Amino acid sequence: MSASPTHRSLWKNVTLPEFPPLQRDIDVDVLIVGAGITGITTAYLMGQEGVRVALIDRQKVASADSARTTAHLTYVTDESLHHLASKFGADAARKYWEGGVVAIDTIERITEETGNDAEFVRVPGYLHARIGQMPHPKEIDALKKDAELAQSFGFDATYADSTAYSNMPGVRFAQQAKFHPRRYLSGLLSVIQQQGGVIFENTPFESVDDGDPMTVHANGRRIRCKYLVIATHNPLMGKKGPLTASLFQTKLALYTSYVLGARLPDGAVAEGLYWDTSDPYEYLRIEQRDDHQYAIFGGQDVKTGQEDDAERVFDRLTGRLRELLPQAQVERRWLGQVVETDDGMPYIGENEKCEFIATGFAGNGYTLGTLSALMARDKYLGRDNPWTSLLAVDRSPFHGGAWRYMQENADYPYHFVRDRLRRPELDSPDQVGKGEGRIVSYQGRKVAAYRDDSGNLTLLAPQCTHLKCLVKWNSADRTWDCPCHGSRFRPMGEVLGGPAEQPLKRLHE
Repeated sequence: MSASPTHRSLWKNVTLPEFPPLQRDIDVDVLIVGAGITGITTAYLMGQEGVRVALIDRQKVASADSARTTAHLTYVTDESLHHLASKFGADAARKYWEGGVVAIDTIERITEETGNDAEFVRVPGYLHARIGQMPHPKEIDALKKDAELAQSFGFDATYADSTAYSNMPGVRFAQQAKFHPRRYLSGLLSVIQQQGGVIFENTPFESVDDGDPMTVHANGRRIRCKYLVIATHNPLMGKKGPLTASLFQTKLALYTSYVLGARLPDGAVAEGLYWDTSDPYEYLRIEQRDDHQYAIFGGQDVKTGQEDDAERVFDRLTGRLRELLPQAQVERRWLGQVVETDDGMPYIGENEKCEFIATGFAGNGYTLGTLSALMARDKYLGRDNPWTSLLAVDRSPFHGGAWRYMQENADYPYHFVRDRLRRPELDSPDQVGKGEGRIVSYQGRKVAAYRDDSGNLTLLAPQCTHLKCLVKWNSADRTWDCPCHGSRFRPMGEVLGGPAEQPLKRLHE
């Protein structure tokens, strides 16, 4: 019998350097909050220009969603090309995809100029009809439209009635890429320090006082800076007030994507990237190794906090992989979070004077994170950038996405009311098992109870600190997840991902 899969991202086999928490007041030109792909790349690019930068993160660097990626590097977006063209116009759709091309080229260039052992390699990507069902004629027409439109824009795209791996109708996109994300980021972190940048982890952002220079409070210390880049996947409030920040949050929807890592026999599938046209879509990344192949397979996306049983989601995904690739030996399982927007394009740019944010990357985290870094550098240095207007943060929430905007925001009132009417899962904290979290009844009220592997019990207020929806235990990742806006908390209540910025309240037993 094979061993149970490890609940750990494949990329965490690479250990990153450690950095101290901030313990003194400092002065810099630019402060970057969030040490993932966007923040680390921004710090690197700024440092190349002689800008004095500080990079801070509330936890370990590159340990959140940047470590949970599936490491696809592609300009093909979740929103189809012909849909983008119909909503925004052909020029906008072309420019958006060109941003992905520039991002992949930038990652390749950085890899070469830093001597980074990131395992970067160019591979084709395939968008294909779902395997196992007869494609509808409209689906085939849509694939042909995307291929023809991409070709007219100058992208190397080819439609075929049968594509690699799937043997289904699809489009082959040349010159996509893959790499090892943690090796890449580790190399950038070393160069940032060589450039004179300072990096602090376990340093939570607290607040910002506007001024000249502005002052950011973090870990009980002060950072004076001219410019602030918020690169936290889901943006922190920053200079915005609670109401304005909450209104911006209505333009975002946070989804959890489930991922498997599996060993395959040598030659099982042509090396490359694959996605299908279903919703939510399935994706596959094939990596060639010395005597075998490694597959990263994922999908089953669901809004964060709204899955009934995360382990069952993994079981369904495992069953689907074995249906498609019976020889696959599943070794790992992990999950990541993606942020989608109301209109299918990210929000990248200034949301306040001298404050830059970047979010809504959907399934293109590393490409759009890199594009965001280029845009942040150019904005600070006063340079023109081709994507500034297209991806502006202040564009209308109804621009191309009114129906989706309303659909996504129906969750908050629904879950806010429903979860308060739901009975606790258990009658007492004493019934919570080791390594388990449950919503239980305690002294006449609902509490979030977690018992660690040693048997120690922690009781938390179950209300998310963002807008007070009740959190839900995610057994697959050992987190408390909010079903309304996607905030995530560690078992003891610390914030793992926003929009919440404060931990769950600890209760005295």
